Amino acid sequence: MEFVALDFETANKSRNSACSIGLVTVKDGRIVDEYYQLIRPKYLYFDPDNIAVNSITQEMVLDKPGFKELWPEILPRLQNKQVVAHFAKFDVNVLRSTLETYYLPLPDFDFLCSWLLAKQAFPFLERFSLDYVAAYVGFKFQHHQALDDARACAAIVNAVLAKTPAQDFRQLAALYKLQCGEVRRSGVTLCEQQPEVPPEEPIMESLF
Repeated sequence: MEFVALDFETANKSRNSACSIGLVTVKDGRIVDEYYQLIRPKYLYFDPDNIAVNSITQEMVLDKPGFKELWPEILPRLQNKQVVAHFAKFDVNVLRSTLETYYLPLPDFDFLCSWLLAKQAFPFLERFSLDYVAAYVGFKFQHHQALDDARACAAIVNAVLAKTPAQDFRQLAALYKLQCGEVRRSGVTLCEQQPEVPPEEPIMESLF
């Protein structure tokens, strides 16, 4: 199976403030491509809280390309791929908001959330943060560095895949009662846990 792990870091609380991206392509359990870039956000405001988390400052990105310039390198790594991110709702929304900022169309790909996947595959864990789950599967990394976070996400998915016969993300989602997310030019459908279907009540026979 081939998939791509994605991670963004942002300059502030706005989802269109991507300041770094990490992409890791995995094929048959092995990393075959890695991509990392610092990104100059369109609006140069770096929140101190974000800097404290990811250590990326305005000075570090002043001479870096903007997302629009990087998109020709990023798009082929996402288009028609199977993509995964830890708490994917965040990363997919960063991608969507940043593309909207530059009036660029959405790509087409299916995606899974490794946070939701870990909750289903390893329900006995106390927490499901990226660092905690990665430690459980034996992967050491530098948290909140986009490429390392993408590698950790990939390691988690590889650990889950090793337990299953799934041949693609839709089969993997079905095995763990998840709805596979979709990014399409027309919009985004998030990866979510499938709702529990209550058992049907027995139909009482008519007494008359």
